[in-house]
This record gives sequence, C-alpha cells and structure tokens, in this order.
Amino acid sequence: MADTWNNVELSNISRRKSYTLNHDYDANSKDSNNHNKDNKENINEEAIEPPSKATILEPGSDIKPKVTNDHVESLLRRLYGVTIGDIRELISYDDRNYFVKEDPNVKNPFILTHCPYGYVLKIINSMDSKKVDFIDAQNQLLLYLAKQNIQCPRPVQNVNGKYYSIESVNENEHIIRLLEFIPGKLFHEIPISNYLLFQSGEYLAKLNKALRNFHHIAYEKHHSTWQLQMVPKLRDFLYVLKDPTRKLMIEEIVESFEKNVLEKLNTFPKQIIHGDYNEQNIIVQLSDNGKDYKVVGVIDFGDTSKSPMFFEVGIGLTYMLLQAKNLESGGIFLAGFETIQPLTENEKSYLKYCVAARLAQSLVLGSYTHSIDPTNEYVLVTQEQGWKLIEELWCDRFNIIDDVWQDSADKYLTQSCK
Repeated sequence: MADTWNNVELSNISRRKSYTLNHDYDANSKDSNNHNKDNKENINEEAIEPPSKATILEPGSDIKPKVTNDHVESLLRRLYGVTIGDIRELISYDDRNYFVKEDPNVKNPFILTHCPYGYVLKIINSMDSKKVDFIDAQNQLLLYLAKQNIQCPRPVQNVNGKYYSIESVNENEHIIRLLEFIPGKLFHEIPISNYLLFQSGEYLAKLNKALRNFHHIAYEKHHSTWQLQMVPKLRDFLYVLKDPTRKLMIEEIVESFEKNVLEKLNTFPKQIIHGDYNEQNIIVQLSDNGKDYKVVGVIDFGDTSKSPMFFEVGIGLTYMLLQAKNLESGGIFLAGFETIQPLTENEKSYLKYCVAARLAQSLVLGSYTHSIDPTNEYVLVTQEQGWKLIEELWCDRFNIIDDVWQDSADKYLTQSCK
C-alpha cells in the first residue's frame, strides 16, 4: 500500500478541544461506591447491550493515524511548549507513538519537573479517539497506579493544563497525549529465563491487586476489539486466512470459547485489567548484581477493560508462552502469579481456553491489519511462533495442558535456586 499521506500539509492540523480530569482520583469517591453496589447488575447490563460498530474494528477499516515527523514537531510545540531535541517513532499496533527528548527550554507552566528520560507522544487511532471518556479513565488509572507503587507512564498536562486534547490531523480527529518515558529494556529485548518468567507472573499479580480497587464509569460500557469478550467478532475477519485447515481450527476455538467461557460470563466477578500484558509492554532493568534482569514496570494501558481476572492471567500467559517458545514454561509464569495471588481450581480450568482465544485474536487480527497496511511488520510478530503454539495446544495437548502447567510449576518451586 502506497504511503500517499507523506505530502500532508501542516495546515491540516487545527486546534480543537482540550480536556482535563474533573478531579484527582479518589478510590472512595461517590462514583466508585456506586459501581460497587451491584456488580452483577452491571454485568447483566453489559451483556445485553451490544457494542457500537463505531467503537469496534470492522473489516476494511484503516484506523492508524497518518502523520509525519513534522506533524509531531508541530503538535509538541503548540500543545506542550516542547521543542524537540531528539525524536524517533516507536513500534505500535494501531496508534502512533514517538519517543521525544525535549530541548531544555520548555514553555509549559505545568511541566515543573522535567522527566530526565524523555517523553512519549501518543497519537491515538481514529476509532479509539471517539472514546473520550475512556481516555479520561486511562489517565485517572495511571495517576492512581503511581500512588500504588506501580511504575507506569505518568500523563503530562499540556499548556492549557489538560491531560489530552482532540486535534484534527489530515482531516481526521485524533486524541493527543504526552506521557513520561520509563527507562529500561523491553521484555523481548533480553534473553528469556525461567526466573524472568516467574517474575513476570509476580509483577502481573501485583498489578492485578492494585487494579482491584480502581473504578471509573467509562469501563462499565467500554468495548474494544482486543477484549476476550470480543472473540466471536473474529468470524468477520477469517477471510484473511488462506489456509482452510487453519481457518477451521480458529472457528473451532471461537465456538469452544463461546460455549465454555462466554456463556458463563455473567457468573464471573470482574475488575479492571491491563488486557495486554505482553513482551512489548513489560519494562525490565538490571538487578543490583549487574547480571540478572528484573521486571520493574508496565506500559500501554490502551486495552484496559472491566473483565474477569483470569482473562488477565490468560492473556499474560499467552505472551509468555510465545516468548519461551514452549508450552511447559507456562507453569513457571503461573507459579510466579500464584505466589502473590492464588487462583482457584475453577479459574485455572479456563486458562487454556483464554490462551487459545488470545492466540486466535493475535493471529487473525495481525493478518488482517497487515493486509490493510503491509508496511506494519509489528503486527506479524507472533505469526510464525503463534501458529506453531496454537496448533500444538489445540490439536495435541489441550486435554492435558492443565497437568503440564501444574507439573512445571511444582518442579520450578522445588528447585533450590530460582
């Protein structure tokens, strides 16, 4: 697909709307208490009200922002009073993300303490830019987690004191945000180890416990393509799969997930989950010994949702399996998680369905997005290993995988040295 947008004029960017948080997040606020009154009632409401097509990816949609570095420089200067010292685009699925090191002469009265590591400018895709309340929820969530000792990107106010604004870019409206950059390496940039798998499980449990008490009304009716609740939507995108055997397998997985998990959705307690705990979103740093890496933070909260907690575990488990390149290693990740937050046997029984469903989402939606934008190689990152893993899980080991993970966890925990 030709990049016809490179000739966009800067004049196509115009000032639109700005927003700020109405209040600092208070876990004991009136709204939060209202959400706790009847969780089951909210679940039933959510189940019977289908998501709007405008907020869910539809076949043929191309939602990634079409911008250039000149656009980015103009947005930063006008909205945040920042002159760029260094800039580079970061890999992203549907949004545009840019790492920025600013010139010391920042003209923004709300940036009192400069982040020494730089910032990330996020230009949100055209579909999610319609979800203004959800963006507000994300900002409040990040500010809340910072108070819970979870290292995550902090939102930065623009020159108008707002945490985001809606801008017209190349005749499309996009939400613009600026976040502080977290130093370190991404999980996938370092050699995988059993201890790192264990730590990633521990950190997810820590994050999960912190999220348990966060509430925002936007999450009550929020839907996104990547929620596991939306797995049946994959049927609309199966045309991108040319192999009939693989297409049939995905159809089987979708049907099984509907029957064994989604039909019981109203019976599961829900909380806010990260929703995309993967190797591209986990930050690691060297330990004090200068040899081993440790998990220190998490980024990208664009897929947060109100969902069953074991969905979070299943999603994280999926991506750790892809990194380890074998199914047995899942037990080590689960062992780490359960040292902080034990799972019930019932919750564990659903994990294999969640893994199969998430792999199906990644493989199908990755193929679809690449068909729309062949230059976006990031969306194919799970394809080769993903097909191997899903075929082994679904066709060969699905009935025994629970025991495989339990045996792997027991073996790891009985080792004298992790």
